[in-house]
Amino acid sequence: MSKLILYIACSLDGYIADAEGGISFLDDTPSPQPDLGYEAFYNSVDTLIMGGTTYRQVVNDLSPGNWPYMGKKRFIYTRQPLDKRGGIEATDLPPAQLLRQIRQTSKGDIWLVGGGEIVRLFMSDKLIDQYFIYFMPVLLGDGIPLFPEGFPRADLKLESMQKIGEIAELVYSKRP
Repeated sequence: MSKLILYIACSLDGYIADAEGGISFLDDTPSPQPDLGYEAFYNSVDTLIMGGTTYRQVVNDLSPGNWPYMGKKRFIYTRQPLDKRGGIEATDLPPAQLLRQIRQTSKGDIWLVGGGEIVRLFMSDKLIDQYFIYFMPVLLGDGIPLFPEGFPRADLKLESMQKIGEIAELVYSKRP
């Protein structure tokens, strides 16, 4: 069965974006070699789920005119109209229902791209199977938290941790 994986980077103090929603701090750390395993991870997923804010940031700021996730099924949680590029599907299905639907045809894992609100939404039903969290060597002091206020308790098992350049990788899985 396909796993739902949160694969995300944040500041050491737990922010996925600064107070204005910017993520330029992610580029302040030199890219380590190897590549954090991103390419292998990306090749293992066949579906992406992301929030509307993250989607708009990707298409408007990070990759305007060049959708970076071609060849993957994409579901965007939003209540606002979308500029649907290349097979984007807007959804507001309950998370468990969406996952059941995706898993019926999925040939790979499912990447929960972000942001914090969608993480909380999927945590509410204890749906995230693995957490790959990359802590960048910066303290922002304020911003958009990875785990926004009101997320439910989650008991996790530490699978691995490693230093990759100046970045700390922690991998957790949910406990049965």
